[in-house]
Amino acid sequence: MARHSRAVKQDEMLSGEWHTAQTWDEVLAQCDQRLQQDASDGPAWQQRSYVLALMGRYDEAISSYQKTLAIVTEDAKVWCNYGSALAAAGWLTEAVKAYDRALDIQPGYAKVWLRRGRVFHRLGEYARAMESYDQSLAIAPDDGSIWYAKGLAAYQLSFTDDAIFDFQEALRLNPDLDEAYLALSYALIRKGAYAKALTMLAIPIERGWDNPKLYECRAYLLHRQGQSQAALTEIQQATALEPDNAQVWFQQGLLHARLGQYPEAYESIRQSLKRQAYSAKSWLALGLTLRRLNAYQDAIEAFNKALAIAPDHPFAFFQQAACYEALGRHQWAIEHLRRAIAIDGDYYRRRAQHDPDLRNLLTALRDGLQTA
Repeated sequence: MARHSRAVKQDEMLSGEWHTAQTWDEVLAQCDQRLQQDASDGPAWQQRSYVLALMGRYDEAISSYQKTLAIVTEDAKVWCNYGSALAAAGWLTEAVKAYDRALDIQPGYAKVWLRRGRVFHRLGEYARAMESYDQSLAIAPDDGSIWYAKGLAAYQLSFTDDAIFDFQEALRLNPDLDEAYLALSYALIRKGAYAKALTMLAIPIERGWDNPKLYECRAYLLHRQGQSQAALTEIQQATALEPDNAQVWFQQGLLHARLGQYPEAYESIRQSLKRQAYSAKSWLALGLTLRRLNAYQDAIEAFNKALAIAPDHPFAFFQQAACYEALGRHQWAIEHLRRAIAIDGDYYRRRAQHDPDLRNLLTALRDGLQTA
């Protein structure tokens, strides 16, 4: 059995009548008292299992549900909740089996079809997820959350037009579904409809939805429009909301560099590498930034870090050649330019022609090859 990890929101469990940790503890204690008096009290086991799941104690909830189902065997709601606890704990294949059992008992249970689809989505089985969502929509066609979930699966399958339709249906039925605006924007970007995507993102922002992916997406779109300063403001919002996200720091660094703000670019990329050191592209970006800051030896070391991850990266060798030449280490510069050209000759010959630090090295490199 494969266990999959993912943080699961408690609203993915069935909503209930208990809303605070204190009340849950009290209800749990009452259930335990009832079970001490009668260990075969099915409703007590059911309530206890449900509360444990609400408290995020999923492994205990699973064990409790198994005892519940030994007593209450034909209740679709119990099987559904058991499946949700399994899914929350990462036991996805077992969750599907529990949902299937619930559907054997009650085939018209729309919420089970929806949750079954979500589990298939997490398993990467997007076509099967869509089949489940279609079953759910046949029962509850006016549920925007189902259309949204179906759109996500369609997007993963590259059915972009279908995904756009599904997200639009989700928003027609539930205009307050902020996540659907973001998903619709991604789908529109894939179709090249950048202006429309940016318009879609304005709606949840006007409502005050603070989501790092929302700001990251807006930054991308603004950057495409040539509005690098506005894009930087957006990506800084994303960084403030999700400071442990290495990719957001990396994007912030690139925007600083695009604006010629190299000290700020260096700091942002360094923050990215603190969070994800095994990233060749981040080390390459750091090296290029250090070169722009005339810190040539530090740049060479950064490119070496990139090469430790991606040993045949011609960009790293090319940039090292420029750094060695700036340091007056002519032979090292020629050797590293030779390595870059050996990997991608046409491209890096052209680049060297336009790089003032490397233009003269091409002649030296050709002379060296002819001499050899």
